[in-house]
Parts: sequence; structure tokens; C-alpha cells
Amino acid sequence: MTRLVVYLIGLLVSIVAMANSDPGGVAFTLSSGLAIGFAIPLLDTLIVHSQLLKIICYSVRTWRTRVRISASYLYRIHVDGEYLLVKGKRFDQYQPVGGVYKAHVSSSGDRKSMKILGDDLLLPDTVSEGDLRVRIPGKNLVAFVRWFESERGRETDGWREFYEELVATGLLSPKVFRFIKYDRIERIYRPMRYSPQAKSQELLIADILEIIPTSEQLEQLRQLKKSSDARILWATEDQIRRLGAANGSVAQTTQIAQTAEWTIDAGA
Repeated sequence: MTRLVVYLIGLLVSIVAMANSDPGGVAFTLSSGLAIGFAIPLLDTLIVHSQLLKIICYSVRTWRTRVRISASYLYRIHVDGEYLLVKGKRFDQYQPVGGVYKAHVSSSGDRKSMKILGDDLLLPDTVSEGDLRVRIPGKNLVAFVRWFESERGRETDGWREFYEELVATGLLSPKVFRFIKYDRIERIYRPMRYSPQAKSQELLIADILEIIPTSEQLEQLRQLKKSSDARILWATEDQIRRLGAANGSVAQTTQIAQTAEWTIDAGA
């Protein structure tokens, strides 16, 4: 952001110099050249830092109020044309494997300085302790995003929820899935919006992870597709985009979370 300020000041000074110079003179030629020289890296910097600039705008808009933030990781598990979803623990819907990141005790000082409060939509319990589902003053949004992006003092690995939802439940073998490899496809910052449930503005952050299975793991996932276990759903892209609604069906019996669609579109 320091470079952005330097480029912007340089561009403004160059424009002022151009305005006060003879269009046919040397000073005008030099200042116009400088203006172009500052404008190009300024544009490049604006593109690179566009997400942070949005966060700054959000911060200004909500300066005196609190914003609800949920920072999570979601898996895209795609096998033979279908996506693996699991039954939600808190809501009656199918959703991607994953959940919110957790903060470490070592970040307590940072969280205190940002005046972070716990989420008030869900009752706190031992499972939700440390969740990065929080409320924060709008004026501290930029500080939170910088802290989150630094990956210090918080969970950064996607193994915990994968293990809890698929391995510990017996859906997948702990021997075959004693470890996993995955790529982080994209980090999504959803546009800030008003949440009627939270009665505040809400910013959702999600890392989309795509599993890279071994041949043995892929075979077990294919075996899981043959299961009729109600805890899971193998859904097509069309089902997900319809959020569970079926063609020609009046009553919708299957609910799919909108976050499932995020996993499909990530990296596109």
C-alpha cells in the first residue's frame, strides 16, 4: 500500500506540473512522461490490491458498527462427475466438507487489540471454541484481514474438518486416509452484505481446497459413492446450482447450501 501512495502522489504532482506548463515546452514533455511513468505502476498496484481496497471501503462504511466475519475452508471433492457433500451438523442441509478456521491461543493479544467478540448467532460450546466466526468493529476490518492473511496465530491446515467429518465418522478408512494432499484453489471474499439473522453487515471468507487423492483413496471414494448413507450426498453440478431442487419436482426434499456452488466456481 506504501507504493500505491507514492505512485498516486507522483501522478498528482506530474498532472499539476503539466497543468502549469506550456504544452509545447520541455517541462510539459517531462511532466507528461512522469505522469505516464507513475500511472502504469499505479494501475498495476490497484489491480493487485483490489481486494484490500474493497476491504478499506467496507471498513469506512461500517466504521462505527460491528461486522460479522466467518472465515472457513471448504473442500471440492469431485469424483466421476459428482461432488461429495455432507449433512450439516447445525442445519438440515448438505454442504461441502469443511468448516471455520480456529484461532490459536497465541493470537489472543491480536484479537483483543482488534476488539473481537464471539459470534452471537450460535450458542458457544467446546466444539465452537476458537472459531473464526466473530464480530469485529468495522474500523478494524483491515487489521483483521491483514492478520488473517499473515496466517500467524491461527489454523492454516484443512485436515481437522476433513478428519472429523469423513474419517472419524467411519465414512472413510483411517488407514487409507491417514494423510491427504490438497491444493488451495482460491481464497474467496464474498461481497459484504446485510445479514438479517446477525442484524449486521456480514463478510464471508472461504478458502476452496481441492483434494488430490492417491489411487487407493480415489478407489475408496468411488466405493463411498455406492453407499446409501444419509450423512452424505453425491450431487451433480446441476443439483448444486439448483440448491437441491429437482427438475419437475413440486416439493423440495433435499437442501444444498449455497457454499457448495462456491466450490464449483472456484478457480474458474
